[in-house]
Amino acid sequence: MWTRLAGVFGLLLALLPLAAPAQPTVVTGRVLDADGAAVSYANVRLKGTTDGAATDETGHFRFRTRRRGPATLRASAVGYEASERSVRLPPGDTVRVELVLSSAQVELEEAVVTGTYSTGTGEQTTLDPTEAVTTPGAAGDLFRALQSFPGVAAPGDGAGLFVRGGDVTETKTLLDGAPLHHPYRYASPAGGTFGAVRPFLVDGTQLSMGGFSAQYGDALSGVLALQSQDRPTKSQRYVNLGLAAASLALDQPLLDDELGLRVSGNRSFTGLLFRVNGQSDDFATVPQGLDGTLSLTWDYADTGQLKLLSFARRNRIGVETARGTYVGLYRSETTNRLHSLRWTAARGAWTVESTAAWSAFKTEKTFGALDLSPTDAATSLRLDATRSTETWTFQTGGTVEYRRYQFDGTFTAQPGVVRPNAPTRTVTTTTPATRSGGYAEVTTKLFAQLTARLGLRADHHTRANQLIVDPRAALSWRFDANTRLRAAWGLYHQFPELRTFSEHSGANTLGAQRAQHFVVGLRHERNPLLLRAEAYHKPYHDLVVRTGPAHFANVGTSVAQGVDLFAKYGAFLETRVNGWVAYSLLRSHRTQPRDLGTKVRLEQGPAPFDLTHQFTAVGKVRVIDQLRVGGTYRYVTGKPFTPVVGTERAASGPLLPVDGPVGSERLPAYHRLDLQVSYFWPFNRTQNVVFYAALNNALDRANVVDVTYTPDYSERRRRTTNFRRAVYVGFTLTL
Repeated sequence: MWTRLAGVFGLLLALLPLAAPAQPTVVTGRVLDADGAAVSYANVRLKGTTDGAATDETGHFRFRTRRRGPATLRASAVGYEASERSVRLPPGDTVRVELVLSSAQVELEEAVVTGTYSTGTGEQTTLDPTEAVTTPGAAGDLFRALQSFPGVAAPGDGAGLFVRGGDVTETKTLLDGAPLHHPYRYASPAGGTFGAVRPFLVDGTQLSMGGFSAQYGDALSGVLALQSQDRPTKSQRYVNLGLAAASLALDQPLLDDELGLRVSGNRSFTGLLFRVNGQSDDFATVPQGLDGTLSLTWDYADTGQLKLLSFARRNRIGVETARGTYVGLYRSETTNRLHSLRWTAARGAWTVESTAAWSAFKTEKTFGALDLSPTDAATSLRLDATRSTETWTFQTGGTVEYRRYQFDGTFTAQPGVVRPNAPTRTVTTTTPATRSGGYAEVTTKLFAQLTARLGLRADHHTRANQLIVDPRAALSWRFDANTRLRAAWGLYHQFPELRTFSEHSGANTLGAQRAQHFVVGLRHERNPLLLRAEAYHKPYHDLVVRTGPAHFANVGTSVAQGVDLFAKYGAFLETRVNGWVAYSLLRSHRTQPRDLGTKVRLEQGPAPFDLTHQFTAVGKVRVIDQLRVGGTYRYVTGKPFTPVVGTERAASGPLLPVDGPVGSERLPAYHRLDLQVSYFWPFNRTQNVVFYAALNNALDRANVVDVTYTPDYSERRRRTTNFRRAVYVGFTLTL
């Protein structure tokens, strides 16, 4: 299959363009009120189409359109009379427009459609793909770039998103509304080494970290919503070659203003990178992979679109690693596939978005006595509908998902003891489940400065045999054109992972876990400066905790609380200097199992992701012409761990560890400095090449990422990072 797929890529890249369509028109501008203050979350669109955007906190908007000639631009917002303005749309040009809205009496009566995009009072972290790939130290990865923002803990070198004192499994990832249950490459308990979605597959990224909308369910801490790229409007080819990967991509319009194709393939070969940097000794099979993506978008009408997205990925790795007292070769081969069909349409006063998706994930892992082959397949259908008037926006929708988890493998009878001669058991299980849910949410302006959002969500899970209901609310107070105060509260439930249901052999039924969010934040933005401060308190109940071998129960509690501070200046390519500084103060304690030989005791203590202080500084500077340099410095408090303080001999013979108090010790603090330089060389208006070089972990710091023990547990050793100082170079060619 992969050979045929590579052949298709080569053939498509060799084809001459099928058409030479006109360039898209960029519509940009700002929405203000009668006093000249910015109107946030206003809906701006071209009448009779779905082309448009929502304004940001400063009232700015920007979108692309294929429409030509005269058109009418309409802006609307909760609490304001709509405003329209005639514009002319020349192909390939940029149209700048300023619209002014007058205040309106808030009356929740007759509904008139005023826009395509919903409003809201939530605080989200947004990340442009270009910003992600140019963030030093992120290695061109969206997930690693998001770790440079406040509220996202990064306990080590992985790409896992630990949001505000929550575990990595508490943040859900969506791609075009479809759930991506395995969003990491080279997966580990800390998430994975990299994200599964490459930056330029998406147009934009939004990470909601607290008090988020009722449209999202089955997530305790956060939601990462990714939107794939829209239909290409011009023919382009891309070639990227670096020390660790090579990729080819094609953007090809097929029918002018209607149909477009995007196809790409990537081959990673990290062996060269490790040899150049002298770091390949630990690998029996260096990390390597092959992935391909295909997107076909059809604008079948002015108000309707169908988008087919398909990607497949395969990764392999073999590395010497340690777990407890055992040091051995860990091997893994993983395949991950997702196919989705998204439909967007305006029907009368409503805007409707629907996504049908199928995904399959399979991995084969061997390590010591472990031989595991889990498979996770899912089929889902999601529908969202939005209706806006001059005074309110109403949004409703639902989702149905069927998942089937199958486990074939051999694992050890005692958790954490994986040496080859450890007692094992072989298990083959199949665990199916259906989750269905729905929500309704209204956003309205109570008066000039105050906007409110009220939502209600319900979800049902067949495996847990439980129906849960989550009310949510948020308020946003505008002090002036640049300053807003936000407060949010809500209940959030998440059902246990199917692999936990599969492993559980107890008589008790596992149910939904619950968290409550209390969030208050202040945001001030005056271009080019953005300042943001937010405090939160998040108590948990009914957390699923291991109570013994193959036994779990909803008996855990937790409290996470903290403060996030963020300051950002400028924007990449728009200002000569840009960057941001982020600081997070966090306290996260939760119920955890303490292994006492053959017994397990539950205790409260610092969570493994309780990183008290996290500081990140990112800077990028255009030195001369198109030469840019940048750097990222990160400091993180060492993560807590539970020490082994003794041993106990089991009746069957193995020596079992006796733990000390949970989370009672910490690793040393984590420091890392990454540097990057790039040069942009344009051939003409549409063709260019970017040369880039990076020096990761420039100080060559041997950060401690874990501890291991000798076979008799008498001596503890520190395991340091595999990511020591490393040089990376490459180029990207656009034709």
